[in-house]
Amino acid sequence: MPIPHQEMRRIIKRRIRGLEGADRVDVLRHFLDEFPGYYNGPYGELRKWVLGLIEETNQRTEVRHTDTFFLARQGARQVVLVGPPNAGKSSLLHALTGRQVAIGDYPFTTLRPVEGMVAVGGAQIQLIDLPGLIGGAADGKGGGKAVLAAIRIADAALHIVPLTDAGLAEGQVVAGELEADNVRVRRGIVATKMDLDPDGSRLHQLSELFAGAPVAACSTLTGAGLDGVRSLIWELAGLIRVFSKPRGAPVSSDPVVLVEGSSVTDLIGRLNRAWLGKVRHAMVTGPSARFAAQRVGLDHILADGDVVELAID
Repeated sequence: MPIPHQEMRRIIKRRIRGLEGADRVDVLRHFLDEFPGYYNGPYGELRKWVLGLIEETNQRTEVRHTDTFFLARQGARQVVLVGPPNAGKSSLLHALTGRQVAIGDYPFTTLRPVEGMVAVGGAQIQLIDLPGLIGGAADGKGGGKAVLAAIRIADAALHIVPLTDAGLAEGQVVAGELEADNVRVRRGIVATKMDLDPDGSRLHQLSELFAGAPVAACSTLTGAGLDGVRSLIWELAGLIRVFSKPRGAPVSSDPVVLVEGSSVTDLIGRLNRAWLGKVRHAMVTGPSARFAAQRVGLDHILADGDVVELAID
């Protein structure tokens, strides 16, 4: 004869007290397996209650797990390193930022996000090495939901694809998971382990597989191609460098880094907010100007490499 449902509820509450995550779910599922085959009445209600506890525990665990994947933004932009396990993401982060990270020739060396800062084009860019993505990530396999959520909120992503036969196949799997989860973020391809592709045949294959995406190839072992990766990061970051020129003085050697689409007003705000309302116009020399020292209004949209002289009252 089954234990009265009221007593069973009390037993379950005692057994799961203090348990969280998988341990809590395992105990709850064990009780479900031991329940008599009643789906109506008191035991039917008890079954629904236990199923609800399992769902609540899974949701709570996923929220905590996801929270650990969100790092506070630093620098001008946040760029994440995305790829299959053992793709060379950690080695690339170390090569670009100098950050000491766990590096191994076995899968899942990185279990939590690791960040570092890289200087590109006069700007500090935050790079985040994320745990590897595997097939089924969009359905939550391998903690994929948390990783995909971290990718979605980044400014851009470097999709790391090793230049090996297995790496090309795994790179396509990762691309499929990003598509399945509808992740839309600026993305470039970094082909790692270039030293394993001396004739360039796999790099050519990769370029065909990811047609339309910008590609940079490198080897963290030899250091070849790392400048190309930095250029790709700058391209994906969506930033511009503008140089100020005080009247009667030479052009500043240090650029002001702005977001693409920024105007003269945005530049003024970065230089000195007290100048807002005092600047009448500006003279621009560079890609956004039709000729040198073109006189423009404050709503003029600047471009990378512009030199700007402000007319201040």
